[in-house]
Amino acid sequence: MKKFLTAVVIVVSTMTFAQQTEKDSKCDLPKDYQEPKPNKKIQSWIKRFGAVTIEDLRKHIALDNDCEEKDVIFLRIVEQKVNGLYSVCVNGKEMKYKRLGNAFMRNEEKTLFDVAK
Repeated sequence: MKKFLTAVVIVVSTMTFAQQTEKDSKCDLPKDYQEPKPNKKIQSWIKRFGAVTIEDLRKHIALDNDCEEKDVIFLRIVEQKVNGLYSVCVNGKEMKYKRLGNAFMRNEEKTLFDVAK
């Protein structure tokens, strides 16, 4: 009986979590939404040293998600010279990307620099 109740609790909690993440992953933007502008000083520094810029990231995300560049809308941009975090809306789905040097990747992906908790 304990095993059955444990299994029921696990199944119900998994279904609840799956429904919540599906709701949270959609982004509904107003028609007059304007993307945030990246810091011009940081973007010029990035270009000067040969790293990739916001427009390169837009192309990368479009290729990664098999869509057009116009379907990629930036929601939040947090940049420094060496790294950056980006929240984007791609075809109505919210995603997060990060930049480390001149490499872009989804924020959920594990990297060499991520440590085990």
